Amino acid sequence: MDRLQELIGALSDKDVLLRSYAAKYSHLCKICAKPADSFRTPFAELEYSISSICQACQDYYFLIDE
Repeated sequence: MDRLQELIGALSDKDVLLRSYAAKYSHLCKICAKPADSFRTPFAELEYSISSICQACQDYYFLIDE
């Protein structure tokens, strides 16, 4: 649940909101602003097309550590 709160905070950040519009077209992550050009699965690439969140950020925020 901590990562969910962290993700909500990240997505609410002013800089992230400003990057959101251009991130997809520039192939950048709207959260970390790094290049988003490599994805492990088609689902991760689809997620990027929806959210503009790179593979590394998807892994950090969406994968459950056990």
